Amino acid sequence: MFSRHFAAFFRFNRYVAQKYSSFIAAGFSNRFSLKVATLLPLVVLRSADCRQKEDQEVKRPVRRRTMSKVKYETSLEGRAQLYLNAMKVRWDQLHKVPGLFSYQLEKSPQSRKIPGYWGFYAELNSDRNRKRRRPQTIESLNPTFKHMMFNFNKVDAQEVIMTIDDAHGSPEVQMIINKSPITKYHTLICPEVGKNHTQRITRDALQFCITFMRNIDDKDMRMGYNSPGALASVNHLHFHLLHMPQDLYIDHVPLDELAGGYVYRLSRRAPTEGICIVFNENDSDEQVAEKVDQLYMLAMWMCKNNMPHNLFLTQDRRPGKSGNIKVFVFARSEYCVNKDLAEFNVGFCELAGYIPLPDADKMENLTELQVLFRIRTITGNAPKAVYEQITSMVEGQEYYLWDQPLTI
Repeated sequence: MFSRHFAAFFRFNRYVAQKYSSFIAAGFSNRFSLKVATLLPLVVLRSADCRQKEDQEVKRPVRRRTMSKVKYETSLEGRAQLYLNAMKVRWDQLHKVPGLFSYQLEKSPQSRKIPGYWGFYAELNSDRNRKRRRPQTIESLNPTFKHMMFNFNKVDAQEVIMTIDDAHGSPEVQMIINKSPITKYHTLICPEVGKNHTQRITRDALQFCITFMRNIDDKDMRMGYNSPGALASVNHLHFHLLHMPQDLYIDHVPLDELAGGYVYRLSRRAPTEGICIVFNENDSDEQVAEKVDQLYMLAMWMCKNNMPHNLFLTQDRRPGKSGNIKVFVFARSEYCVNKDLAEFNVGFCELAGYIPLPDADKMENLTELQVLFRIRTITGNAPKAVYEQITSMVEGQEYYLWDQPLTI
């Protein structure tokens, strides 16, 4: 009976089958032998199942962690997901408070995937166009902080979702609601508000944003930055955190390697230009720090050369790339002084392929050709200079281009 019942099992493990058959042939001399004969196949099956699970667990990508468990649990790396979860809960609560936001987002806004090869996504948001705070005029890429103008020291206390001041090794950061949201959970990441940083990237702010994005388990959360002259609305340092579950143009745009095995440019086959620095899942702390340094130096170089720019940070959605973070940098030759609230503007959202529009007619009639023409017009030849600069920086020759005047 036992041999017939476990025939399939024995075919699975020939060695076990031979030993077990020998045991059966000897006969069951006592009740103990009968119990062993009954339980042995179950033990082996359980062992095989455990080995299979262990093999599966080994295959999972695991990020190397060099810090102690205690330090990790008190660092941004260990707490980022907790902050994100708390932010979402509080944002939902505040969105229901009458009068706190300039308008209420629609649950299912009118949207459209613009016909064409590249798949730009357009969404109707007429309230943002009509009800948002008037954007500031920021005179240059080296602006001065003006205390009399609106800044994040002046927001109502209720608008502050949370203050992150307990993450070891990270600057103090306030998460503040965007009163005129583009998407659900649209939040402003404001580092060291009391220090009155102008809207120029600092290294600490860049490190915070990249570390945060690397340690959250939510590929639908994206982050962006607009410099002065590139659609920044407030001259007080801030990044944008948004919920964008759609597959965007930037998620699948082909990339060509530029330098170092991690710096890419949008492919020559792509219709727009920009660079992409990839932070890999298993990058060491030293590798992350080096890439952050290079991004920061590139941003300072663009400011020095009067080159407005936008950043877009996203988790890598390409097959087999889960856990990586892509940081896109878009340089532009055209300095935008004021936002035209009635027209199609180009900031980090639009460059990534997400286009909020003020009226239904424009959304229904906008073509891919119009989108690409607008983006190419404002970027001009600036990306080519950036390709040369970042390549020289990664290859250790940054001083050559740094001291040369830029002509566009």
